[in-house]
Parts: sequence; structure tokens; C-alpha cells
Amino acid sequence: QVKLLRVLQTRSFQRLGDTENHQFNGKFIAATNRNLDEEMQRGTFREDFYYRLCADRIVTPGLNEQLTDNPDSLPELIEFIARRVAGDEEADILTHESQTWIRENLPEDYAWPGNIRELEQCIRNILIRKDYTPPSRFEPKRDTLNEALAHASMPADELLGKYCTHMYHRMGSYEKAASVLELDRRTVKNHVQPELLATLQKG
Repeated sequence: QVKLLRVLQTRSFQRLGDTENHQFNGKFIAATNRNLDEEMQRGTFREDFYYRLCADRIVTPGLNEQLTDNPDSLPELIEFIARRVAGDEEADILTHESQTWIRENLPEDYAWPGNIRELEQCIRNILIRKDYTPPSRFEPKRDTLNEALAHASMPADELLGKYCTHMYHRMGSYEKAASVLELDRRTVKNHVQPELLATLQKG
């Protein structure tokens, strides 16, 4: 990060083993699947480096976010992948089998942590083995928030913290979470629970 930051700041660089400065006339294009807001909070990504890179941001929503916005797109994606995997002749059969298996074996709000690649592997597994096993680390966990609500066993401040954390994890930014919760951005940020957030991010 430090070396790249220096190039961005000075527009010059030195070749390996050389002491002469050379002018840099190119452009930087960077991509990541990490949440850089969280990385900067943890100190693992330099803020000055981020603000040198973020002149133009293109955010690609994950499969889970796409399906949340448009649940009807899942059958279309399954059919598209089925045609690529099995060809036109078998695509309709594989599409039907995949839709049926997913509907009967995965929760309706399954997060697809592996994004479109996981959906493709799911369809390939159904084609070959008539079954798919998600990675164990993504198996559904006990929902302590729902348990606490059911048993009225959580103080209001703790409940707000958990809710803010879940919404921040789901929306991907404090601004979006604050808009949904109708709270101030700083209030959401102050109530996010780092340990719970880390658990949610692990699946």
C-alpha cells in the first residue's frame, strides 16, 4: 500500500534495483470483494490510500443482494447457468431439477455466500449427484436475536446494538443502514458490535 500510494502521490516510480525516477502516466484500476470501510476501521487498509483510489467507484452487488431486490431473477439465473452447463437439450430438465432442489433444501433467504460461482457449483452438483452440500461454515446458525425477542431476555440497548449490526452487515454501509433504521449514521456506527459483525461476516 505504501509503495502504490507513493506512485499515486508523486506520479513517479523506480524500477527494481534502479535509483532513477521514472514518470508514471498510467491509470490505476483496483478491485476487491472486501468491505473497505471496515478494513479502514480495523487499520488494515490505509485511509489516505483509499482516498487516492476512490475517484470513481463501481459497486457490483452480490448474488444475495440481487435476489433481495429481485427474487424473481433466481429462476432466470438458474436457466442461464443450466444452458451453459448442460446445453440446450438438457437445460429445461436441469433447470426444473435445480429449482425444485433449491426450493426444498435451502432456506428462502439463503445468502449464497459464494455468489454466482456457488450457484453454478450447486447446479453442477445437482446435475451430477442430484444433491448439493453448502460449505459447513455457511450452515444456518441459531438466531440469538430471535431467541432473545421470543423470551424477552435482552436489554433495549443490547437489542439496538444487534439490530444495527445486522442491518449494517446486510446493507454494507452505515449510510444505507441508517436510512433503513431511520437513525443518524453516527448512532448506527456507535452501536455496531464488532464481535457480532465478525461472526456475521464469517457466515
